[in-house]
Amino acid sequence: MSLDSYIKEMANAIAAEKPYVLQELLTINPGHERGTQRANFGDPSDIDLYTLPEKFHAVVRAYLRAMRSIYIASDLRASFVNLKELLVCLNRAAESQTNWICPALINCSDELISVYQVRARQFPEPSASPGDLGDLGDLGDETAKKDSPLEMVAAIINQSFKICLTDKNLDAATSKKLSIPFFLAALLKIYFKLGKLELAKSVEKALAATRHTIPTRHNTPAFARKHAVTYLYYSALLSLNDSDFEAAEGKLCTTLDFLACYSRLRVVAKPSEKVLVLLVPLKMANSCRTLSASKWATYPALSYIYRDRLFAALNTGHLRAFDHWTFRFLRVFHHRYLYILVLHLRSLCILRLFQRTHRLYAELALELPHIVPFSAFQLALKFSRSYDDKLHETTAADPESRLPDVDYGEVECLLANFIQRRQIKGYLLHSNKCIVLLKTAPFLAA
Repeated sequence: MSLDSYIKEMANAIAAEKPYVLQELLTINPGHERGTQRANFGDPSDIDLYTLPEKFHAVVRAYLRAMRSIYIASDLRASFVNLKELLVCLNRAAESQTNWICPALINCSDELISVYQVRARQFPEPSASPGDLGDLGDLGDETAKKDSPLEMVAAIINQSFKICLTDKNLDAATSKKLSIPFFLAALLKIYFKLGKLELAKSVEKALAATRHTIPTRHNTPAFARKHAVTYLYYSALLSLNDSDFEAAEGKLCTTLDFLACYSRLRVVAKPSEKVLVLLVPLKMANSCRTLSASKWATYPALSYIYRDRLFAALNTGHLRAFDHWTFRFLRVFHHRYLYILVLHLRSLCILRLFQRTHRLYAELALELPHIVPFSAFQLALKFSRSYDDKLHETTAADPESRLPDVDYGEVECLLANFIQRRQIKGYLLHSNKCIVLLKTAPFLAA
C-alpha cells in the first residue's frame, strides 16, 4: 500500500461514511505488516490531501506521526504524545460528522488509554488512588498532580464526551449521543483513579442537565452495553460515597440486567461478583433482603464475608462480632466505598439487639411488657459489646462489674433516632427513663 492509496481509501470511507473502515485506517494495531507500511509513508502535502475534508488533513498527519513513533522509533513517550494529538484532531473532525465516526473515536480513545497504561508501567509515579478498584477500575499508577499524563488523557476524552453530549442531531439513529456510555465509563474510571470524585460528579451533573436518562437495556445499543456496565458501577460508587443508598441499589440492579444479556456465564462471573459485593449490603440496608441459597453457593467469597459473618452478627444483634468483622474486612469496605454503608448496617444491628431485648423483657414483665426501662437496653448494649460467642462468656473476668460503660444518654439517643426514622413505634419518657412501645409490632424493620 502506498500513501496515495491510503489517502484514497480514507476519502472513500469518509464520503461513504463507513465507520469500521475509518476505524481500521486510524488504528495503531492494523497488523505488523500494514503498520510498518504506514509508518514508512512520507509526510503528505496539502496537494496529497486535497481529496479529504479539511479537518481530516490534521488527522492523517497526526496518525502517521504516531505510527512512526511506534513502529520505527519505538519511543513510548513520543507515541503517547502523538496519540493525544491524533485524538484531539479527530475530535475536531467529529464535530461536523454524525455518529458514523464514533467507532473510530472510541477506538482511538481506547488505544490512547492502552498506551497510557504501558507508559505508566514503564515510567511509574506514586498513585493518588485510595486503592486498586480491580479490573473495572485499573488504569495504571499515574498521580493526580497537575498536568499528569492521566489528567491529559481525561481532558481529551472529556472533549469527546462533550461532543457527543451536545450533539444537536435530532435523528436518534445518527446521533452521537448513542456513544455517551463509553466516554462516561472512561471518564469515571479515570477520575476515580485520580481520586477526584468532584470531577466525576460534575460529569454526572452535565449528563443530568441534558435530561439524558440512565442507560438501560432498552435504550442502549448492543455495542455500548459493556460501557454502560462500567459507567453504572462507578456511578453507584458515587452514590455510595454520597450515602444515597437507594440510587446506588437501582444502578447496580440495572448493571446486573446488562450482565444478564451475556450468555457466557464465565465471562460475566467476575464483574457480577464485583457488583454483588456492593449490592448485597445495599439490599440488606434498604429492605433487609439478601441473596438466595443458590446465589450464596455461586459466590462463596460473598458468603464468607456477608452471610456467615457480618449478617450473622447483625441478625443476632451481636455488636462485638459485628465490629470485629467490620475491622477484619475494613480494607474491602474502604476500597469499595462501603464503609459508610457498613456503619448504617451497624445501626440495624443495634436495632435487632433492642428488638430481642424487648422480647426477653416482655417475657419477664407480664403486666406492662410494652414499657421498657432504659436499663434493659443499657445492659443489652454492655453485654453485646463484650460477649465472645466462641468462649460463650464475656471478655471480662468479672462480667457484671467490668462490662464497658453505657450511660442512659446513649441509650436514649439511640432510641430517639430509631423513633425518628420510624424503625420503632413508641415514645420516650425521659423523667421515668423508659420507652413506651406500641403494643403490636413496635419494631418496623430489623
